[in-house]
Amino acid sequence: MKFIIFLALSLLFLSSSVSPDTYVGKWKIKGGSIIEIYRDGDYFFGKIDKRAERPLSNLNGLDNKNPQKELQGRPLLGMNILENLKYKDGVLSGGTIYNADSGKSYIVKVWINSDNTDLCFIRAYKSFLFKTFEARRVK
Repeated sequence: MKFIIFLALSLLFLSSSVSPDTYVGKWKIKGGSIIEIYRDGDYFFGKIDKRAERPLSNLNGLDNKNPQKELQGRPLLGMNILENLKYKDGVLSGGTIYNADSGKSYIVKVWINSDNTDLCFIRAYKSFLFKTFEARRVK
């Protein structure tokens, strides 16, 4: 009986290995872009640390597709693309992701694989459709 209780408690602690601080750091997306996720109080943000090796658009490194004309000249490097995410039950959600290739923002959910905390998933939602990106921790 003691063994079963010990095993159950061990599994409980192992399954909750994703804490808020697990998200903080740099994450590389397929294509070469790197996003740095950081925490500011109770909220999480992500900024562009490195652009893709072969970007699809904005070849001059500026936010050309932004619908706000006054923001089209801002550099993409260092720009926040993940905003106002909150940690709840092992997941970051409730915020948005900005797609500089289209100039549009989407609802976003970010989670980390509890079996491999160096693997992160970023899912952008447009209505009932979504696209999921896989990111790996940069060490």
